[in-house]
Amino acid sequence: MSVPEEMSALRVHAFGELPRLDRVPVPEPGPEDVLVRIAAGVISHHDLTVAGGNFPLRPELPYVPGLEGAGRIVRAGVEADQRTLAIGALVRVFAGGLGATRPGTWAEYVVAPPRAVRGVPETLDVPLAAACGSVARTAWAAAIDLGALQPAERLGVTGATGAVGSLVAQLASQHGASGIVAWVRSPERVHMLPGGVEIVYGDESVEPVDLLVDTVGGPLLAERLRSVRPGGRAVLVGYTAGERVCFSLPDIMAAGVSLLPLNMMRQRVPAEVESSLVEDVAEGRLHVATEIVERHDVGEAITRLRTGTVTGRLVLQW
Repeated sequence: MSVPEEMSALRVHAFGELPRLDRVPVPEPGPEDVLVRIAAGVISHHDLTVAGGNFPLRPELPYVPGLEGAGRIVRAGVEADQRTLAIGALVRVFAGGLGATRPGTWAEYVVAPPRAVRGVPETLDVPLAAACGSVARTAWAAAIDLGALQPAERLGVTGATGAVGSLVAQLASQHGASGIVAWVRSPERVHMLPGGVEIVYGDESVEPVDLLVDTVGGPLLAERLRSVRPGGRAVLVGYTAGERVCFSLPDIMAAGVSLLPLNMMRQRVPAEVESSLVEDVAEGRLHVATEIVERHDVGEAITRLRTGTVTGRLVLQW
């Protein structure tokens, strides 16, 4: 495939500042790497953490953000496995240092190591291919693996109309949960949730749940924990509503609620599970809300993501 000498890339020149659109050389893949023509790159909270200078690994400035994206392989290193990394293959790229220790997916082309490349079904819409993988594996890890949801248990999920939260509810429904309580902030995306879900706005009282998956954190977490039955579990996934929470240790200890923080950098999701989740998205068994962002609207999209006014996943279209 023909590859130009230069490409457009959004680069952060100073931590805490918005990225700038630059023209830079197209990178060359290493011996085992591939060069992917990015069609869609995700704008995520992880990207904002790195761009703010608050990530443990600080990339050398200027750098290209973007933990994940999707596109087609256009060039491969001399030692790349041609069976799994074939030229022209539709792939999603994720992790492997992208957007942190090496340039990421907010560019027309990205060099990805083999561990960061996953094939996806050709039937899968490319923006959705970019957006679905990490949130699906996070939701599965939270509800099914770490949370150990059992059939006939009740599950509660905060931020239920967000990308991870809605997938937690969908997976719980598939897994045979006897009831699903969904805390939501606004009704616009309630249609993304499975039928029969109990929608809760604000501080309404609910029947106790066996497992709480909290995707937002913040000061309201203490109140949500009171909705967990004695001896139940709470998986802590995110903190978009705030990084600090204050709760009574005697209350938590008396209730015997297990607090289980989810660290996806350490959590292992089997490859066959991840592939199955992506296949479920491709076949319409799981749904992920996406919003397409044009490159000239990136600043406004980042602001909305920072202020919590985005529902679903922001996908930068190249």
